[in-house]
Amino acid sequence: MKISAWGWGVLPVLFVATAHYWFTNFILESEFPGTKTEISISGSNFTFTRTEHLTWQAEGADDVKDLSKALGWMHAKDRYIQLCLMRLASQGKLTETFPFDPVNEIFDTVAKQMNFNKIGIETVAQYQKGGLAEKILNSYVDGINEYQRSHNRPLEFVLTNYHPTPFQTTDVVTFIKFVSFVGLDEMGFNTEKLIIELVRSGKVSLEFIKETYHPHLANLTAEHASLLRQITDLKSTTGHRSPFVPVITNSNNWVISGVKSASGFPIMSSDPHLDVSKTPNTFYESAYKSPSGVSVFGITVPGIPIILMGRNAHLSFSLTYGMLDMADYFLERVVNGRYERDGQFLPLTERREVVTGRELIFYETAEGHIIERSEHMETIADGLYLALRLPGGNDEDAFNQAMLPWTTTVEEAQEVLPISNLGSNFLLADTQGNIGYQQSGRVPRRPTGTGLLPLPAWDSKNLWTGYLKGDEYKRSINPPEHFYATANNLIQDENKPCVITFPALSTRVNRISSILRNKSNLTVDDMKVFQSDTFSILAEMAIPLLEPYLSHTGIGQELRVWDRRFQVDSRPAALWFLFFEELVRVVGEIIVGEEVYPTLSREVMNKYNFIKFAVRALETREVAGDPLGPMLEVALERSMGKYKEGMVYGDLRKYFSNNLFFSGKLPSWVGLDVAPVPTNSGLEVIKVGSVDTYSGAPCVFTQTWRFVTDMSTNIVHSILPGGPSGNVFSNLYKREIENYINEVFKILHL
Repeated sequence: MKISAWGWGVLPVLFVATAHYWFTNFILESEFPGTKTEISISGSNFTFTRTEHLTWQAEGADDVKDLSKALGWMHAKDRYIQLCLMRLASQGKLTETFPFDPVNEIFDTVAKQMNFNKIGIETVAQYQKGGLAEKILNSYVDGINEYQRSHNRPLEFVLTNYHPTPFQTTDVVTFIKFVSFVGLDEMGFNTEKLIIELVRSGKVSLEFIKETYHPHLANLTAEHASLLRQITDLKSTTGHRSPFVPVITNSNNWVISGVKSASGFPIMSSDPHLDVSKTPNTFYESAYKSPSGVSVFGITVPGIPIILMGRNAHLSFSLTYGMLDMADYFLERVVNGRYERDGQFLPLTERREVVTGRELIFYETAEGHIIERSEHMETIADGLYLALRLPGGNDEDAFNQAMLPWTTTVEEAQEVLPISNLGSNFLLADTQGNIGYQQSGRVPRRPTGTGLLPLPAWDSKNLWTGYLKGDEYKRSINPPEHFYATANNLIQDENKPCVITFPALSTRVNRISSILRNKSNLTVDDMKVFQSDTFSILAEMAIPLLEPYLSHTGIGQELRVWDRRFQVDSRPAALWFLFFEELVRVVGEIIVGEEVYPTLSREVMNKYNFIKFAVRALETREVAGDPLGPMLEVALERSMGKYKEGMVYGDLRKYFSNNLFFSGKLPSWVGLDVAPVPTNSGLEVIKVGSVDTYSGAPCVFTQTWRFVTDMSTNIVHSILPGGPSGNVFSNLYKREIENYINEVFKILHL
């Protein structure tokens, strides 16, 4: 290739600039155990020290404001690019900042439609002056902005000419609202829309649909089904994901009391499962100490000023996504730009936004119901529409979770936790020997229905009337079985309002519970083994039903005698994976039709509903009146056609991770990405995992953090896929990747 004279002139300049940047950001910024940074942030003095495992330990005053300042500075120091990208994503400003990436245009449209920025601004305005939320938010952005003020822009932003502005408190709240929607509230929306698709397709009866989602569709009468068929513009159920956005799917946690442990004290175990296809990791580990003795270690999400999971000297706390139904679709009747309420027609509020130079028009009701349309370029036509509503109002109580580092008992923690922007199952353990459960969220109060079926908003009796209070969420302490386990499963107090309408299957929590119920004298090492368990209850259920169709030689016989555990070198595990994938397809095609199924099942949010349909078919031995046997035979025949001689499970399931900013666009020799590695995570096992497509982008859902601690010690065992830093020039960028792949835990002392 011939290089022009202009090119020869530019190359030395580019080389010198890159070398200078590499030297200042890698050599000068390289950090090792014991590296210290002393800094003052808005009047508070801190010492930040890299521990032996190179996580930050901050030392400051015994005050939630100082902890928040420290978190802000640490997040900016190690994850500045991540912070900025999340802020842009939540505000719908990705394409106007990085116009070279069209992948984000759809996502920006959704962020503008949801109006997260406005929600954040209005929410902050409602906080009490000088109250806890305001203190935390002001302190957190002080920490971020102190780092931003004293450091140069990263190379990625220099190359793209992006100049981040100082962070504001509204940026943080906007991001919190945004994270609670993407992959969480959105899962409920997609389930509601899938129910509408089932009604409109007419492939299965209303009774089948009602039984499948029992007891949440009591209002699904023939008359209501007629309304659903009249919806003017049913937007597709595609998930809304930018490469920069964390998506939460499955998680596990469990805690045992001292009766079951070798130490005589509780042991906490947690392994949330998010998308790990981006480096750095969604989660960030850090520790904080004060002179008066508070010492806490845990994980946060950069952009959120709260330690989500971890422990202090007296209390351990972890969470799984609780599948709480915290947002709804409504039906809205629109005539001449007006919507109906109790026989009257009121004017819709028109809002105009710009995405990639196109002006989009959104419409809202006075309650904040956002009319959903597939095309926002034109004014709204008359018709029946879906309209979505997200939680709003004053959520100040959700910031009480920031006080967990100063909480010492399970009962104190239960008082802190009920209200949260993230529907959660919290498990708790203290050094007094108590273990506890606390459900947490901001579920709307629904006078009619449970939230899974869109109801007519023109009848005001169907509208929200506020939010549930803290004592309306389930809580308990010291159960007779001496353990708690959660895995996104149904946890509902029958004496309290309905909060869960789309729980995960019970297979994972049943497997965890069966292990814990039958064992005692357990240790931290036992918990690590349990986190890696890949025994498939679904395979145990289905393979006997396949007996008439399996050959007694070759791979058929191997599947028959398979131990039902996923291993990367297992041939029968590969066939089982292919078979179940085909069974889900066969069942799905019966329920929604062969033409519609490929579109609806493309996204992971819908795929999980179809997996539920397949599991229900295994349990009932039929689908909408059709016997299961022929479906099993067809699925097995298709899977045998896909199976190649010598294929093993690891050929089908691989963990990979691309740099968050460049998203796999750079060649592998640059070294920013993690090359695909076979993984034994699997569907509906404790070590749950999947390789899926979300908004057209490949993603890997598997263990995102592993955490175990015995309350008889001040020791924490953890693994985080990736390193503390998102700086590609840092020696900390990929620090824990090998340990994560090989399941080697690090040990930290409080």
